Amino acid sequence: MFNKGVRILLPFCAVAASLTSCQVKPYAPPPQKALVEAVDISVKEFAGRPEIYARVQGRLTTSAAQLVDSPQRREEGKIYLDVMEQTPRGSDLIVDLSHSPSFERIVPIDILGLSPGTHILSVNGIETPLEIPMTQAEAIPSAEIPTSSELNDEMVDIEDVILVDPIPSHP
Repeated sequence: MFNKGVRILLPFCAVAASLTSCQVKPYAPPPQKALVEAVDISVKEFAGRPEIYARVQGRLTTSAAQLVDSPQRREEGKIYLDVMEQTPRGSDLIVDLSHSPSFERIVPIDILGLSPGTHILSVNGIETPLEIPMTQAEAIPSAEIPTSSELNDEMVDIEDVILVDPIPSHP
């Protein structure tokens, strides 16, 4: 009896498996580089350290495209920034890119570990000089820095401390 039941179920399982494997599954195509038209660099300062931002302007390839993450990497003394877009599957491409939607994005540039001076920033093939300024750390005047003997004078002697029982006893 068990054998007969298995033989009846097998064709149903085969049909169900073939139907699920033949279905079209939605996917997102891989991101591609957006069309970058201009790159402007701005340098700001935070607590004496330089912060560098790139203002990137350009156009998307479709009205449905969206900007996605902008990865950065360094090679041979250049900083590369890839401004990427992604268009959902099934979207129509615009033939005339002069009618495609424009974008503007401000991206912080990772300069950690780079020495001050002139570097090159390449954004989707557009190269721009990038000047990393010297850090302007503020020095504390030596008169304001306490000496070790002054720190020791600030300590409280153990004899001056009044101990309090943390758990009161009930009579």
